[in-house]
Amino acid sequence: MRKDVFGKARIFAASVVVCTLAFANPTVGENSSPVPTPPTAPSAESPSPTHELLVQAIREKRVLIFTYRGHRRVVEPHAYGRSTKGEALLHAYQLDGTSASRPPPGWRTFATNLIEAPKLGEALFTEARDGYSPNELRLSPLWAEVPALVIEE
Repeated sequence: MRKDVFGKARIFAASVVVCTLAFANPTVGENSSPVPTPPTAPSAESPSPTHELLVQAIREKRVLIFTYRGHRRVVEPHAYGRSTKGEALLHAYQLDGTSASRPPPGWRTFATNLIEAPKLGEALFTEARDGYSPNELRLSPLWAEVPALVIEE
């Protein structure tokens, strides 16, 4: 009787380990493909290196260089926050590089989970570029933003 109880316990324990491994690593098993995970916005408890770099670039008004969808981008970052759909976005003015949609210069919005190899450039910009509308994207929370120009009449 004792042997049977331990045998069932061993089978149960082995099942738990296999299920746990399969859950933790979706590629476990033959002919299985990775399960995509939805992008998560940075949390205050553990901000990502990209999050920190985007915030720094905006606060210091530094040009940012990165690859996005296979295209090199050189941008002046203006706003970084979460969209109404929950996606972390960077709103920036693209100065140089390439784009699949239209050539620079111009305003672009980037899903931050698709930004690859971001780095700070040497160049600085002094103020928000003409045409910047801070409320255009309705980002909330807004993690960083270049103050909009105030035109005095």
